[in-house]
Amino acid sequence: MPSCCSPQLASGPFVPAMVFSSLSPFWSHSALSPLLPPGVHHLRVSPIPPTLQCAGVPEANGTAVYFGNGCFWERQWAFVGVEREELHRSTDEVSAVTGYAGGQSAPKDIVCYHTNSPVTDYSALGHAEVVRVTLDPPRAAEQLAALAADFFASFTGDLGQRPRPDPMDRGPPYRSIIGMPGGLDSPLFAAVARANAYGMELRGGSPSDGDVWNVVWVVDSARFPFFRAEAYHQYHSNFFQSEGMPYPASYTQDLYLRKLEMCIIAPVDGCPKGKHW
Repeated sequence: MPSCCSPQLASGPFVPAMVFSSLSPFWSHSALSPLLPPGVHHLRVSPIPPTLQCAGVPEANGTAVYFGNGCFWERQWAFVGVEREELHRSTDEVSAVTGYAGGQSAPKDIVCYHTNSPVTDYSALGHAEVVRVTLDPPRAAEQLAALAADFFASFTGDLGQRPRPDPMDRGPPYRSIIGMPGGLDSPLFAAVARANAYGMELRGGSPSDGDVWNVVWVVDSARFPFFRAEAYHQYHSNFFQSEGMPYPASYTQDLYLRKLEMCIIAPVDGCPKGKHW
C-alpha cells in the first residue's frame, strides 16, 4: 500500500485547484467533500516554482515544539487549523512547518526526504516526520495545551489502545513523537500530560525508537533538533480522505506562496527538489 507521502496520485478525475479558490478559508476544518463532483476525492495542485531567492530562513521568536504521528502533511494541516482558530493567528503569524526530528545529526545539518543516502536520508538517520510550531512565551503552556489536545484527539480507539490516524504509514519514520525543550523534564510537559486524556503511554525517546502502538515518544528538542523539510513538502495536499480533504487552494497555494515569499519555507540546500501540489 503506498505511503501518504509517496509520489503517487489518487485515482479519479483531475480537478483544477482554481475551483476551490472561493471556498472555505484554509483554516476551516469543515470537510469540502460534499462540494466535489461525483468520483472526485482529492485536490491536485499543479507545481508552483519558487520565485524568490532567500538568503536564509528568518529566526522564529518564541519556544519551538514539534509533534509527529504519521505523515506530516496531515499534521501540518491540523496544526494550521489550531493556530488560526484557537491561537488566533493571522496568515503571516501561522508557524506550522513540516520537518524531521528525533534522530541523529547529519553532516552539514542536511536532512532530506528519502534519498537512499545513509548520510542525508531522514529515515536512515532515525528521524520521524514532524511538524514544528512556535509558541509565544507569555502563552506557551496554553498554546501547547491546544496543540497537544488536537494531537491526542487524532488517535482513535479505546483507552490504552489508540492507533495513529494513518495506519497505512508504518515504521519508525512515522512513530508518534513530541519534542520540546527539556523533554520529559520540561516545565511545559505538564501541559502535554494534562492533554493526554486517552491514557496513551508517554516515554522518553531516542533515535532507535520504533513505531509502537499507543506510545508517544517525548524527546528534548535541544538534544534532538528539528530539521525543516523541503519546500515541496510544505502545505501539501494529503492522499487519503482525512478531515478537511481535499485541502483548499487557499492552503495548498495561497499559504504556500505567502510562506515562500516570507522565506519561511525556502528550499533546503543539498536536498533534491520535488513538485508541490
